[in-house]
Amino acid sequence: MKNLSRGLAAAALVLGLSLQLQAGNVLIINGASVTSESDTTSDITNNLQTLHIAAGNTVTIADAVPASLAGYGQVWDIRFSNSSPITAGQQTQYLNFLAAGGGMFVMGENDGFTTRNNSVLALIAAAGGGNLTFDGNVESQQTVMAPFTGPNLVTEVNYAAPGGVGVNNTGTGDFITKDANNRGSGLAFSVGDLVNAPAGALTVIFDVNFMQNVYDLPNSQNLTKNLIGFVGNQVEPPVNRVPDAGSTFAMMISSLLVLAYFRRK
Repeated sequence: MKNLSRGLAAAALVLGLSLQLQAGNVLIINGASVTSESDTTSDITNNLQTLHIAAGNTVTIADAVPASLAGYGQVWDIRFSNSSPITAGQQTQYLNFLAAGGGMFVMGENDGFTTRNNSVLALIAAAGGGNLTFDGNVESQQTVMAPFTGPNLVTEVNYAAPGGVGVNNTGTGDFITKDANNRGSGLAFSVGDLVNAPAGALTVIFDVNFMQNVYDLPNSQNLTKNLIGFVGNQVEPPVNRVPDAGSTFAMMISSLLVLAYFRRK
C-alpha cells in the first residue's frame, strides 16, 4: 500500500506540473492614467488580476497598449472611458495578435461611453466578426449562455448599467449573456469565428461593474471566472503542446498503478 501511495503521489506531481505549464502570460491594459472613474478601474484591475493568478496565469498590468504584444497569450483590455478608444494603430496590433492565435477580452460600456463602444464595434468588424449595432436599451437582468454557465455555476446576471447589441445581432459570434428580448451585453467569438483572424478568440462585455466584485455576487464573480476559463481554453495551450501529453501520461500511470495494486490483492 505504501508503494502504491508513493506511485500515485508521483503521478499526481507529474499531472500538477503539466497543468502548471498550461498557464498563460496575460496582459491587462487598464488605462489608469486617463480613466474617468479611478476607483472603478482600480477595483476591476485588482479583481481581474487576483482571479487570473488563482487560475495559474502570469499577469502583467499596463496603463496603455505597449508597442509590442509579443510574449503574451492573452490581452485583457479593460479600459472603458471615452478617453480610451481603440485607436487605428491599436486595432492593427489587436488584429495581428488575434490572427497569430491570441485570446482577447475587450471592455465596452453603456450608452454614455459612445467613443469607446464605437471603437470596440469597429474592432469586431475589422476582425471579420460582423457589423454590429450598439443598443443602449438592453435590460440589466440577463441569462448567461453556455459555456459561460460553468464550471462556476451561474445562470443569470444583473448588470448595474449595461450597454449591448440589438436583437440577435451577434455577427459570427454568440451571446455570452442576453436579455428576455434577445438583446445582449456579452459577445464571444471562438477560434474559427473571426473571418479575418480565425486563429484568435475575442470576447466583449458592454459593462464594467460586473468585474468589480461588488455587484450581484456571486453571479458576476462566477461569470468573470468562467470568462477567464473560456479565453484560456481557446488559446492556452496550443493543440499540440507537450503538457497535454504529460497530463495524459500521468493519468495513465495512475491507472496502471491502481490496477497493479488490486491485482496483487
